[in-house]
Amino acid sequence: MATQEQKTVLNESIAEPQPAESMFVQQPAAPGDFVALAAHEQLSAHDVFAGDEDFYKLLEDFAEDSAVDPALNRQSGKGAIGPKRLSSVQRLLVLSILAVASMLVYVLVNYPSALPGSPAPKPVENVTEDSQQSPASEPPVAESVKAEPERTEEPEGVISLAQPVSLEVAHSFFLQEDYEQARDAYRQLREALPAHEELLRDFLQLRMAVCSLEVGDSEQASRLLVTISRSPSPAVRTVANFRLSLLEIRRKRYLRARTRAYNALALIKAVDFDDDWVLALECDCQFLVAECLTRHILSLSHAESDLPEDLWAGHTASLDPFTGLNEAQLRRAISSGSEQLGKGLLGPRIRKLAYPSRWAVTSYGAPVEELLAKFAASAELDIHWAFDGPSALGSQDALRQRPVSLYLPAATAQQITLAAAGSVGLLAHPENDPGKEKVSIYDPTVYTSLREHISFLSQQAISLWQKFVLTFYSDQRLGHAHFMMGLLQSQAARPTEAIAEYKLVANRFSQTQLAPFALFHSSKVKSGLRDYQGAREDLKQLVEQYDDCDIYGQAYLNLADATMEAGLTAEAALVYKRVYNFGLSRESKTAAAMGAARCFYETQVYVDAANWLTRYIDLARDDENENLYSAHFMLGQANLALGRYEKACDAFQYALVEHNSRQQYVEAITALVTGHIEQKQFVEALAVLENVRSVALSKEQSVDMLLLRSKVYRLLGLVDTAILSLRDRAEYVSDVQLGARIAFELAQCNIAKGNLDDARRHLGEILAVVGPGSLAQQTALELADVCLKLGRSSQAVSLCLQLLNSNLPPATRQEALRLLAAAYNFQKDYDKAALALSGQWK
Repeated sequence: MATQEQKTVLNESIAEPQPAESMFVQQPAAPGDFVALAAHEQLSAHDVFAGDEDFYKLLEDFAEDSAVDPALNRQSGKGAIGPKRLSSVQRLLVLSILAVASMLVYVLVNYPSALPGSPAPKPVENVTEDSQQSPASEPPVAESVKAEPERTEEPEGVISLAQPVSLEVAHSFFLQEDYEQARDAYRQLREALPAHEELLRDFLQLRMAVCSLEVGDSEQASRLLVTISRSPSPAVRTVANFRLSLLEIRRKRYLRARTRAYNALALIKAVDFDDDWVLALECDCQFLVAECLTRHILSLSHAESDLPEDLWAGHTASLDPFTGLNEAQLRRAISSGSEQLGKGLLGPRIRKLAYPSRWAVTSYGAPVEELLAKFAASAELDIHWAFDGPSALGSQDALRQRPVSLYLPAATAQQITLAAAGSVGLLAHPENDPGKEKVSIYDPTVYTSLREHISFLSQQAISLWQKFVLTFYSDQRLGHAHFMMGLLQSQAARPTEAIAEYKLVANRFSQTQLAPFALFHSSKVKSGLRDYQGAREDLKQLVEQYDDCDIYGQAYLNLADATMEAGLTAEAALVYKRVYNFGLSRESKTAAAMGAARCFYETQVYVDAANWLTRYIDLARDDENENLYSAHFMLGQANLALGRYEKACDAFQYALVEHNSRQQYVEAITALVTGHIEQKQFVEALAVLENVRSVALSKEQSVDMLLLRSKVYRLLGLVDTAILSLRDRAEYVSDVQLGARIAFELAQCNIAKGNLDDARRHLGEILAVVGPGSLAQQTALELADVCLKLGRSSQAVSLCLQLLNSNLPPATRQEALRLLAAAYNFQKDYDKAALALSGQWK
């Protein structure tokens, strides 16, 4: 129809008779016409009449007819005198061009998203009327026109500012887990909203923070959540603080996480959400408060090892209560609680309910000191600020002025003080004194004694867990609560209560992953009490019932340790060998080899001990620790007992490492010198003693080295050298016991030199000053032997009888009986000599 009308107009224009002169007469043209023509002289028919193909064809046919019309050719063949006068058709075309160009510019300026190739715009139905009227973004007109011919392809996941977006589109991206596009969509919507839509802007910022968390940008999410945690919307504020608590736990900042959990708990009663969700979030917040304090205590005491991975159970409430809400429901949800909270804007409102033990408290940014003071006056409490030192949270005045926002419509006095103090990072401790209730406010970051601080915090955490168990008795995390109470009871030095909690978890929650860990920790507590039999019972139950748990190998190894500590050495060696054969890990094989070696060494099965010690050394060769020294030392001793003196010396040489303690160093030197003496390698023994680091030795250890050197000299036949070195040192020793040991070695040298009288005199002096013990026994035996050599058999008999009437080691007793029989034999009393040899001297 439009094409037919256009054709009619053209035909009428052509058919209209025009004087020949009028076509060539110079007519003044309006300046505006030239400007318009100059601006659009480059436009084609397609530019003007976009989409009308029939009209294009009509214009082409008309041009061909005009080209072959002889009348027009004759007219055009005449010379031109001046500018042509525009015909009506031309004027019509110019006006049409101007109109179309104006409309095109208007569309480009006001609707940049309507460019060709852009998707059809969708109305923002769920935001506000103002947001529907204003575009999401308005780039300059020049930029829009330039961008059209040279359109660049943007990377995936990034939404152009010119792309239309709505709350429904953003929700769609969010539900599809396309969090990058969802975050950009929420950002565009937030920027488009006017300033008075503060609550809705905070909600959109909350969604942006959630998207940032999902894509791993925790720093950006933290900044956004901290900003909206001060939102005037209680709903947004509650969800933001709850998410911040979880985020701080991931960062291991447990006290900050506890504060955020209290902030969420303080406002949960004000929001208009589903009752089940509110109850679930309240349960989660109570769990988080106790968990954060518990984890802080464990970090202070470095007791975070050997804990199950799922000990810190996840939350049960949905993190996003806004899913599925339309605009009206969303506005009602984010604005709920504002009216109730606003009642406390001018100051805390405290009202006692009809029920005597409940209070209604509302506070909106009031200082915590003011809130607690007013509540204490109403509830007849005594508030004590127990700040003993500088705080990591700020000065005392700054702490007391921290703002508190809470809405507790029906709460006990204890719940109110705990929530108010916890919301600002403090800790309220109720102390029920006779005649008046007292609440002390502490700063959990300040302490003078770490042990006392851990004990105090453990008591508070145990109280929180007990309230959780009593309040949410059907919660699925009760096993976790009891297990953590067991951990805290151990930290508070209450082993009996800790064992009771662990046994409750093992028996009542035996199907959970916490049960084997409860048995494991119960055995550790019992081992600390030296109840090794009880520890064995717990560990045997663990390895028999939970052979697929993560701590199975460690539990079996601990079972072997407890068995050995219980005195069942042979059985312990079998358990160690079983753990070694399991081959669960290199660490377990190493520990099992060392344990088996100790068992065999203590039972004097030196061959097996040497074999297991060799296995241990091969496994732990790269680990320079005390156990490696002990292994080399025991290996040397075992080889000494087996007569393998060369191997013993090699083992003792390995035991001489730089990081050993002085006592271990002296033990290794003594054993090495003994090994060389057994091999008659006296020169090598002296070389070892000459290289001793005497500067690092104590007086007693220096005397030990002196006596060893004297013994080597004596065995070499250099008795005079030995006596000289002993006398020089004896003058500077003031300790009686050390002097007695030097005197005993002097007597040995005199015996070797043949000075028996001098030896008898020295030995008699030693008996007069030395106390009961091995030195006194050795001195008495040597004196009896010297007396016997001097023909004083009666004195020898008296000394031997005194020794035999005391508690002697088997080897010393046999030596005393031999000397007694020799003395009786010297006296020709053969009957008594025979009785002495048979052990019947009485």
